[in-house]
Amino acid sequence: MNQIHPGRRSLFKYTTPKTALTILQNKTVRYSSPLTFNDPFDIQTGLHFDFKLDELAEKIVDHIGRFASASVPPPVDEEHPWGQMALIARRKFPTCGFDKAFWLNMIKPSFDTDIVPIITETQANFRKYWDNSLPAMRVFCVSEERDNLLMWAHYAENHTGAVFEFLSLPEKDNVLSIAQKVDYVSNPPTFFSEQEWLNDFISIKPLDTSLLHRRYVLQKSKDWHYEKEWRVWYPDSQQVGHHDYIPVANCELPAIYIGCRAESTFVTQLISQARMSFPNTRIFQAKRHTASYSLEYAEIK
Repeated sequence: MNQIHPGRRSLFKYTTPKTALTILQNKTVRYSSPLTFNDPFDIQTGLHFDFKLDELAEKIVDHIGRFASASVPPPVDEEHPWGQMALIARRKFPTCGFDKAFWLNMIKPSFDTDIVPIITETQANFRKYWDNSLPAMRVFCVSEERDNLLMWAHYAENHTGAVFEFLSLPEKDNVLSIAQKVDYVSNPPTFFSEQEWLNDFISIKPLDTSLLHRRYVLQKSKDWHYEKEWRVWYPDSQQVGHHDYIPVANCELPAIYIGCRAESTFVTQLISQARMSFPNTRIFQAKRHTASYSLEYAEIK
């Protein structure tokens, strides 16, 4: 999974009326633990194997065989015991070929009794570690889309709230400039893939726990694809509770868009508070387009 950052661009946060006023009054946004998310699968499920453990020994032997016969094999760690075995198989291949049955009989008994329990224990320990880390993890979610009608309904309280336009500013190294794009997938992330385990075993490429962290935080069910989400996250908040509050600079908030069903009292309060807290921020009122399922915006001067 390559890290993709947004560059200089706008990202949008849908809010209820109450949250909108809180952001403006405090000049902060809220980063939350995944335990507070509306989706119980988000960062909270998975870490399974995408293969059968009792078949792993044979697949490793097949992987060694492919390495032995490859015209240009990938480099392996010559100090690693499994890497040494792979190199032995390759040296013998031109004269002896690769006897899969021999290798399987040599590896499988000790693999099943010694290695498989270690893999299972490692998985269980990581799951426990991850569950224990969720309360202190913090995530801030924004969208590429300002005009998504579903999100206006879900997150902006049926179009009565507002959408905040925030800027990713790499030149200022602001927090949003390190946001990463969410990947929408069919199944929860595995505890490394079969190919990753195979490459680790014969020391082609070690397992990357930092990649596993990113994958787990940035993968979400494809049912949510319409959100086009980006996330800023960090793993270890020192604050009590499930939320941190991060300051917003004036240059980070170019515009606010008020929902088409917003009550007049809220509109008045938002305009007043925005003028005090973010005097350079432009404010727009949404209204329904008459000829399409879309919104249009008029600036409030």
